[in-house]
Amino acid sequence: MAKGGEGKTAVVVGGGLVGCMTGVLLAKDGYTVKIFELREDYRSKASDASNSSLHGQLTNTTKRSINLALSHRGLCALRAAGLEDKVMREAVPMEGRMIHPAGVADCLRTEFQPYEHRPGMTINSISREELNTVLLEELESMKNVTIKFGAKFAGLSRGSGMPVFGSEEVHCDFVVGADGAFSKAREELGRLVRLDFERRYIKHGYKELNIPAVKAGTGSVPSPAGGDYVMPPKALHIWPRHEFMLIGLPNLDGSFTCTLFMPFEDLDKLKTDSDVVSFFKEYFPDIAANNFELMPSLLQDFFANPTSSLLSINCDPWHFKGSFVCLGDAMHATVPFYGQGMNAGFEDALRLHELLREHGHDRERAFAQFSEEMVPSRIGLCEVSLDNYVDMRSNTANPLFTIKKKLEWAIGDFFPSWQPIYTMVTFTRTPYHIAIQRAKKQDTILYSTLGVLGAGVLVGVGGILRKVLAAR
Repeated sequence: MAKGGEGKTAVVVGGGLVGCMTGVLLAKDGYTVKIFELREDYRSKASDASNSSLHGQLTNTTKRSINLALSHRGLCALRAAGLEDKVMREAVPMEGRMIHPAGVADCLRTEFQPYEHRPGMTINSISREELNTVLLEELESMKNVTIKFGAKFAGLSRGSGMPVFGSEEVHCDFVVGADGAFSKAREELGRLVRLDFERRYIKHGYKELNIPAVKAGTGSVPSPAGGDYVMPPKALHIWPRHEFMLIGLPNLDGSFTCTLFMPFEDLDKLKTDSDVVSFFKEYFPDIAANNFELMPSLLQDFFANPTSSLLSINCDPWHFKGSFVCLGDAMHATVPFYGQGMNAGFEDALRLHELLREHGHDRERAFAQFSEEMVPSRIGLCEVSLDNYVDMRSNTANPLFTIKKKLEWAIGDFFPSWQPIYTMVTFTRTPYHIAIQRAKKQDTILYSTLGVLGAGVLVGVGGILRKVLAAR
């Protein structure tokens, strides 16, 4: 049976996660796919040299990044690519958040907050590098795919309109831009259409740290790699401190990849070993306990790892006719606090794949609908991601936050259409802006109902008091 893409060639600019996923799905539909990646292959020694500069450190997200939290949207794309089972073998499922309270010096004295009350609802911690490797190996096994590393996208030829890499003009039927937040493809799209573009940095940055595995038999839970986890692994560990937070995601080897998020002005005050030690002793006493036994390389990691920025990007439109379309971080980079960046990017690739099929591979119609659907959804993505930062660094330490979540679960058991916003974002493919709208309506109903019930209770109590006082 003929596939819709046979006889057509797609050029994908960017060989990161989203570019690779897009390439796999296009190739499965019969397209000849040519992927061009600016960086050298991170699996080779040449990559280490080319990315040793400051620019290399900042742009090579494959080798230096926050761990990924793989959830429903990303899993749907992996399922369509036939890679879900292979990827999940490299992942650690997380059933909820493990909250480390302030002032507690024991890392096991925590509060567990499940993501959902229904069994099997987990998000999955996975190394970016492992996931990218699975996708690259799949692409390399496909006869209709070529990948070229170290290839700089120079733009579109002013004569032919074909993409140019270095000095080489590459003939194709259409171009997909998936080259990240500092996208050259997006810049080129801006020459073709009136592109609305917004980029916003937040005032908080991050540092990556590490909690290593411990010797087998001495930790909390054994890991598949032979060492032990020092803390329970099936959870996202959070140390909420209101204006800043530390998080830890489990790895298969028994370690935790940790990230400190806090305002730049506060990070900049931590200039010496003494500053860092004092700060952790005050705010993270369980990390500092027993001479930093939990995080022995803290000082080395803190000063060796760069302080990185966090930004959001929104664009409109995402395409030009049937010849050029962009997706992923190039169109909607977001802060990482909902763990949706990669998941949304994978969903972009999946939705493009679905729409090409729905429109009989009429690219102009498919790209137009793709852009129309994705722009409002991804604006919503940036909004919920910022909102969730407040939940993670502050609200998770508030008992009312947990009470509201449990109340919403109880309502949802009676009215299945009622879903908390976290459930809609993480465990469904509800467009992000629709999830926000529904959550606001639900909150209005919930708070109005509680207000009426509360007033009723006060009236009833008041009536009883009046009777008691009158009897005296």
